[in-house]
Amino acid sequence: MSETIVVSSDHAGWELKNHVKPFLEQLGFQVEDVGTYSAESVDYPAFTLKAVVKVASGECRRAIVFCGTGQGDAMVANKVPGIRAALCWDVSTARLSRAHNDANVLVLGGWFIGYRLAEEIISAWLEAPFDGGRHERRLAEVAAIEKDLLTKRRCTYDISSTIVSGMTVWPGDEEVVIDRCEHEGNTRLSTITMSAHAGSHVDSPVHLFPGAPGIDCLGLDVLVGLARVCQLGDVKTIDNSVLGGIDLQGVTRLLLGTKNSAQQGQDGFRRDYVSMTPDAAQYLVERGIVLVAIDGLSVDCYDTEDYPVHRVLLSAGVAVVEGVNLTGVPAGDYELICLPLKIAGGDGAPARVILREL
Repeated sequence: MSETIVVSSDHAGWELKNHVKPFLEQLGFQVEDVGTYSAESVDYPAFTLKAVVKVASGECRRAIVFCGTGQGDAMVANKVPGIRAALCWDVSTARLSRAHNDANVLVLGGWFIGYRLAEEIISAWLEAPFDGGRHERRLAEVAAIEKDLLTKRRCTYDISSTIVSGMTVWPGDEEVVIDRCEHEGNTRLSTITMSAHAGSHVDSPVHLFPGAPGIDCLGLDVLVGLARVCQLGDVKTIDNSVLGGIDLQGVTRLLLGTKNSAQQGQDGFRRDYVSMTPDAAQYLVERGIVLVAIDGLSVDCYDTEDYPVHRVLLSAGVAVVEGVNLTGVPAGDYELICLPLKIAGGDGAPARVILREL
């Protein structure tokens, strides 16, 4: 079976890409074109990413991407772990990018490379083997740098509540009791009695909608990923006017810090905590938010009867995280890791919630 080469371009590289596709087929390769498909102006990052993730995932061995100068495509491609993209402008650079660097993505600039030169560059790039030897050692060093930077974080914030006996809970909920008793062999075996909605916790749709998915069905792709923390200061209610002042471009997970954080653990339960309005919840749903976290025990106000904010969010599949503490966490973007207990059919579950600086 012939190898598949994935190709992509923006509008500036579209013409050269279209010329190259039949040339690749003549060489015996299958071609998968992930766009763009016309000369209409587009932004190159999305198309470059479509191509190179297929290489990074192992779906394809190699890709060729095209833009005006090639510089932008090279920058995007090399942001993806496992990608070694080479911007080449002649046969020698193409051959050496394979021999010395084992490049798995070739980048060509449509504004500067003609049809014949493009064919020569591509032929050299596809035919040249990786030399190995000292170059293999150096590529291993590059991979080690990449791995180190991917796992290194400057600071980690634990924003979950500490579970203690007698902690503040929603009025009428089960009190938190931790009974530590000695067991045979001088071991200790604690028993914890508490509501599934005490402290930092995640609500599931079945919390309000009978027969809906429980907490065990909430995907990790929602609970873990990039998130934005917004510190709202002394606002009394989170409504549309508050959210309208927040830049939510590209945001899918949103954590809202208010005066609730500073008041946690003080004077028991406070009915005047900062909550959200239903129109604000709808605003977040319409902007593609998949997870919203707040530092109060509920996103709804205290005197609600039908929990309209919960209904808007949970019916749209938005994960609702309540009872986090954002004291001392600067506003900005983080990696969120929110892990509720995996309770079968649970209407909610206590969660350990942390933020890691990028």
